[in-house]
Amino acid sequence: MNSEPFDLDRIASSGHVREVEFHAEIGSTNDRATELARKQQLDCPCLILAARQSAGRGRGSNRWWSAPGAVTFSLVLDSRQLGLPLERWPQIALAAGGAVCEAIEQLIPDADAKVKWPNDVYVAGKKACGILVEAPADGAGRLIVGVGVNVNNSLEGAPRELAQIATSMTDAAGQKFDLTDVLLAILSRFADWRSDLVHDERGLIERWRTRCLLTGKRVCLNAGARQVTGVCRGIDDVGRLVLSSPAGTQHYLSGTIISFE
Repeated sequence: MNSEPFDLDRIASSGHVREVEFHAEIGSTNDRATELARKQQLDCPCLILAARQSAGRGRGSNRWWSAPGAVTFSLVLDSRQLGLPLERWPQIALAAGGAVCEAIEQLIPDADAKVKWPNDVYVAGKKACGILVEAPADGAGRLIVGVGVNVNNSLEGAPRELAQIATSMTDAAGQKFDLTDVLLAILSRFADWRSDLVHDERGLIERWRTRCLLTGKRVCLNAGARQVTGVCRGIDDVGRLVLSSPAGTQHYLSGTIISFE
């Protein structure tokens, strides 16, 4: 199968993954990763990489728009290998977001990439990457990290409503990028972040805080059955969003950002 525009040999020999599965086109890499996560003999980390997704998923019912030139993949991780207890699994999304930020800035030094808690990466005030972390019920402790980064797929070709709020690396830098270089930069940084989750949690917390896009902004959060509005005070020691309102300061482990300003 033609693997262009990715160099699968470079990816397989990078040391960042143990298995690689490539698809020229697939519905959703996370769906395929869920199937693989059930296999006890799966050698993790396992990378499922696609040149194009036809049904990429975001959080909830959201769909991820993807044109040719994006980097879209899922990584199957084994939480037992990571040494990460169940209560800290939500931190994986923030670690992935931080890794993508650093990878983008490695290639575009003035990008000033930020994480919009809990799972989006913004460049120049617009969304450039979506992250979806899932834990299959029958996955025996496996975690799936789905990542979609707009790289060479300029938003000039996106629906108008999306082009107003999203961007790509090529739009930000005015140049094209080698997709294998982008992927390997992300995998490398993410490996470092995963290690720091276990060995340098304090340092990781400070890096999270400097990356928080929402700090100081007025945020409307859908927190389960209710909506909460308050001023974001950043991210706390366990990765929860901190909001201050007249009712007090609250910490949220999960939720969906409806708006911020």
